[in-house]
Amino acid sequence: MDIEAEIQELKRRVGDLEGAVNVLTGQMRHVHPELVAIRGETTKHFSTSDALMQRIVQRLDTMNAQVWGLRDDMPELLSKALSASKGHTRD
Repeated sequence: MDIEAEIQELKRRVGDLEGAVNVLTGQMRHVHPELVAIRGETTKHFSTSDALMQRIVQRLDTMNAQVWGLRDDMPELLSKALSASKGHTRD
């Protein structure tokens, strides 16, 4: 094969590669806005999920404090209830 034919073959192959790159670049131009929109929606949904999770954690913390408070108050409450019960049965 002579050098001119090899050069022409290389030019053709480079042209094919450039054409493929141009096609892919064009497709990426169409896909990029959709990817940006998906990213925005995902961020919005995660922000909503994070806010809801914060509310759940706050409620669990409140419940935890209330349960521990009840645990601390339980002996006195039972004592009062039993005393009232004993006093009520004597009458």
